[in-house]
Amino acid sequence: LLKEQTRAQNKEALLQIINNEELTEEAKAEAVNTMVELTQAAQKESDAQMLLEAKGFAQSVVSISGESVDVMVCAESLTEDQTAQIMDIVSRKTEVAPENIVITVVP
Repeated sequence: LLKEQTRAQNKEALLQIINNEELTEEAKAEAVNTMVELTQAAQKESDAQMLLEAKGFAQSVVSISGESVDVMVCAESLTEDQTAQIMDIVSRKTEVAPENIVITVVP
């Protein structure tokens, strides 16, 4: 929920920049690009979470931060196969290399 609230605040700030008539077109274009990146990251996170849930990893959270991804999975523990499956799903959906993905198990 906090992640969504922060994103909404960021989008609002970017919209204010985009709609500010006193700013240069370059500044507005940069704000538009940032908004597109935020939207794409949110979509990738959502796609990864939905596929993880479909594969039995309910209540997982995926968070993209630059070139890294944090994944929180509600489970007592994960087998090597489960870890590999999560890595594969998250890597494919977020386009982030597996070595930049951190999985945290939350009991």
